[in-house]
Amino acid sequence: MKKNLFGMFVFILFSFSLIVKAQVTVKGTVVDHTTKEPIQNAAVTTEGTSISANTDEYGKFKIISPRAITMLTVKRIGYKTVSVNVSENKEPLYIQMSVSPVQLTGVEVVGSMQLLQAQPIGVLTGKDLSRFSGLSLVNSINTIPGVFMQSRTPWGGARITIRGYYPSTSGNSPNQNGLGYQAFINDIPITDAAGTTVLDNIDFSSLGNVEVIKGPSSSLYGSFIGGTVLFTTSKPKPGHTSFSQQVVGGSNGLFRSTTTFNSAGKTSDFVVNYGHQTYDSFRPHSASNKDFFYLNGDFQVGTDQTVSTFMSINRSYEELAGEIDSADYYNRLPVSNQQYLSNNSHIKVNNFIIGVSDNYRISDLFTNKTTIFGSGFTSNQPFAHGVTDVNQFNYGLRTQFGYTVKTGSLGINGILGGMFQRSNLTSNGVFIVPAPPFTQRPSDQENYAMKYNLFTEWSFAFPGQITVTAGASFNKNEFGIRNMLKNNQVNDTTQLTVKAFDPVVTQRISVSKVFNNEVSAYLSVSTGYTPPLLSDAVASNGSVDLSLSPEKAVQYEAGTKGNIFDNKLAYQLSLFDLENSNKLVRQTANSVSFTTNAGKQRNQGLELSLHYIAVDNQGRFISLFSPWLSYTYSNFKYVDFKSDNNNNAGTINFSGNYVARVPRNMVSAGFDLETKAGFYIYGAYQYVDKVPVTFDNSTYVRAYSLLGAKAGYKVQFGKNFSVNIYAGGDNLLSSTYYTFLFVGPNIKGLEQSKDGGSGDGYIIPGSYKPSFYGNVTLSYSL
Repeated sequence: MKKNLFGMFVFILFSFSLIVKAQVTVKGTVVDHTTKEPIQNAAVTTEGTSISANTDEYGKFKIISPRAITMLTVKRIGYKTVSVNVSENKEPLYIQMSVSPVQLTGVEVVGSMQLLQAQPIGVLTGKDLSRFSGLSLVNSINTIPGVFMQSRTPWGGARITIRGYYPSTSGNSPNQNGLGYQAFINDIPITDAAGTTVLDNIDFSSLGNVEVIKGPSSSLYGSFIGGTVLFTTSKPKPGHTSFSQQVVGGSNGLFRSTTTFNSAGKTSDFVVNYGHQTYDSFRPHSASNKDFFYLNGDFQVGTDQTVSTFMSINRSYEELAGEIDSADYYNRLPVSNQQYLSNNSHIKVNNFIIGVSDNYRISDLFTNKTTIFGSGFTSNQPFAHGVTDVNQFNYGLRTQFGYTVKTGSLGINGILGGMFQRSNLTSNGVFIVPAPPFTQRPSDQENYAMKYNLFTEWSFAFPGQITVTAGASFNKNEFGIRNMLKNNQVNDTTQLTVKAFDPVVTQRISVSKVFNNEVSAYLSVSTGYTPPLLSDAVASNGSVDLSLSPEKAVQYEAGTKGNIFDNKLAYQLSLFDLENSNKLVRQTANSVSFTTNAGKQRNQGLELSLHYIAVDNQGRFISLFSPWLSYTYSNFKYVDFKSDNNNNAGTINFSGNYVARVPRNMVSAGFDLETKAGFYIYGAYQYVDKVPVTFDNSTYVRAYSLLGAKAGYKVQFGKNFSVNIYAGGDNLLSSTYYTFLFVGPNIKGLEQSKDGGSGDGYIIPGSYKPSFYGNVTLSYSL
């Protein structure tokens, strides 16, 4: 009996060893192809078996099979399905997934992780960015509800307004660069330490993804009231190497040539891109000439570490035709401002951006991402009443640690980090007072701006798919101004004037609830602040005011988003109330222009996005048909808002008026249609309501509608060659519309033609006639 038991034990042990020996284990990590962030809840299945696994919070998976595994299939809602061959070596797999072409326009609603986010994030994928010509961001980003991008020239001087917020000084500053929000490209800040965002040297055609965080709703990117825009450049297709040449031609002398080399292996990918673009324009002195070069690479140096690099060198030359009066605008005259023409106004910018990021998974609980960056530019800008030359250099570091733990239905996700940035700049030029006796005021300054912030955000997941998120950021800003002139003469003994703002802590708290893994609802409260710019502290006569206070804001928001009707209809709806105090206003007294804190503003709004997938079947002749819609309602008014803070007989009260430059209603709608044969048609319509341009609401610019369309054909020749040919048009309705508006207290301060008017005009028109473009892109893949 003992011998039988012993024999049976040996047999079982031997059999078990054979089973263990026969088992095959495959491990790997699944990440987003563009952002390199891990993808949770991706379904990983093996070919020919029922064995499967889902990726965890870190994008990791492990499959154990009793027999050899030759292929894996990875699926995730919102991403293209990926099939991966499995070799006999036991190295962990690194699988990259690309976003599905069928995405909700301007909204990130692709799965359970996004449903948990208690904030609206507008997202543009590569598909959205290529819906129009692909050379400009304006048409694409304006499909995101609550976002309105304008530009001073057809291809430059861009400003992005998020939820109607902008510091009031931006209406009248000479530069007109983006204010009140911050922007990053590949984790490198475009916005300098002074708070100014210059987009002239960003090649929008190189972008693969854009995210817009609306309002002060993120603890992770500081305190800006307007929000944050995150640009990510295109990444090569996983496992492919290709060379492509693109040529675009169009109306008004548009020409664009882009040469791109892409390569992506198992552990690295990189892109080299050069673009040259010229444009003559539809009105005098508004030509453009640009050169773009960038190099981007991602390198997996271990199973838990990726190093990313980015470098760009760009040159931009934009002629400035200037703003015009309403009479010329409504008469559809392609004229330019004589003051700008007389001074050969233009803006010439040369810049570089460089950065290195290290993304490291320290353990199953902790991660770190650190970016070191630097950038610089030189600019020369003659404008209507003078000239300004600027040299600037920026540098800094951003790091954040992540912590994730999950036990059953409970989970904690935390982020703790900080950012430091400094900008050194020299500025010199001359300002000519636009009134007799036309006094010349030279300037020569050596300035700096510095900011640093510490941030943290923690999300707590509870049973019932309820998530509570709390975050805060500690913000410190400082700037120094050295006026090198004394009695209009260079004086090396001038003193540095330093303004160090008191530290400000901004907070955010939200709660969200997911229903049936399809729909979520959320509530959030967040605060933000925007400090004055360097230029705000300096009056037009060179005097410095250190008494200015930062603008502050509180935002209350409620919303819902989800995918319903078997994931065919994606939607997002949000209601918000943003209360903004200490508004910065530019005013003029005794021919001296200066900035002051002069009031409050309340922005109440509604944002809606809908995207319906009517057809999504690659086997049918019409393989894709998807209509989409976005709507923005803005009830934005001044509250206790005055022309100055003197509170005397000369003070004008604008309280109760609508906020200038913000349309009450905006609608974007369109459709995407693709066929199995490779033909495609995209159509888009935009309506912009009438808008006040004066604080007293005495003058409005009329509403307009724009219609655009694009049709093309994509075909593959053999295994290596592919061609994409398309043609399109903008403003097909020949509408009278503007690309940029200047605002002021009243119309006399804006128009030349008004009795006693002292302005230069306030409207920069778009082309009154339809503009057409055509493209041929030839690609060769290895």
